[in-house]
Amino acid sequence: MNNLVKEYPLVSVVLATYNGELYLREQLDSIFIQTYQRMEVVAIDDCSSDTTVSILNEYAAIHANMRVFLNKKNLKHIKTFERGITLANGTYIVLCDQDDIWDKEKIAITIAEMKEGVTLAYCDSLLIDGQGRSLNKKISEMKNLASYNNAMPFIIGNCVAGHAAIFEKKLASMAMPFPDQIIHDWWLAFVASMNGRIAFVNEPLVKYRQHSSSVIGAVKLNGRAKEEIDKQKIIRERIRYFLEACGNSDSETKNVLTALQKSYSGFSLANNFSRMFTFFKYQKKLLATKKRSRFRKWLFCIKMFFIII
Repeated sequence: MNNLVKEYPLVSVVLATYNGELYLREQLDSIFIQTYQRMEVVAIDDCSSDTTVSILNEYAAIHANMRVFLNKKNLKHIKTFERGITLANGTYIVLCDQDDIWDKEKIAITIAEMKEGVTLAYCDSLLIDGQGRSLNKKISEMKNLASYNNAMPFIIGNCVAGHAAIFEKKLASMAMPFPDQIIHDWWLAFVASMNGRIAFVNEPLVKYRQHSSSVIGAVKLNGRAKEEIDKQKIIRERIRYFLEACGNSDSETKNVLTALQKSYSGFSLANNFSRMFTFFKYQKKLLATKKRSRFRKWLFCIKMFFIII
């Protein structure tokens, strides 16, 4: 048994649900046919008002390696995932949405990439519609999915989808509590790249469902002026969190974040030029996740004179 445990570390699938009755069974079925041998499912429901909890309990009654927890109040998806991670027993964590479909080899293939020095591994995803039909498009066609050994690409953007990632629980412990101002998978990717390498599996191991109710965290603001002020505040907070995550390291990423934090403090001729020059100097790394031509990246750097992002 000890050899089996050593060869197959426990993987915790942390599933966050909210009114997911329409697609939940397909997702659960794809989880329980995984070829990986040691797995538990930790399902956290965020106060669903439909039959989601009944479906979860139905599967938990059949599968001894599944536990179901109910939030006492609505925590939203980021804090629900955070709670699920704290309840997980696995050495590795795999985050799971309620409406996707996994390839049966998803865990087995991605965990094989968790070698020495790798803090997170992720795969490509194929987009499908609400009926499960292929949209003939992968995330890799929209973002530059790749392996990364530097955190700088994750200052401006993120290419690591939470549903496609696997990481050690100790990485999550380092990253928690998740900041409210940064989506959890983006934050995890940044922390992972600050503490090791991110490995990419060039296979679409998830069917990523696109439908009208899949938009999360949408907030309607009153007027463009308020929207712009709130956006700038969130961006400044994001830079502050990233800078704090650098700790005492004397890294290039920390130096860039320090320069950006200063230039983000307000709009002035000095700040605007500093911000634009920073983007030009480090554009290859800062814009690495963006699927853009060299010319469009050059224009992006010019735009930084006028806005913060």
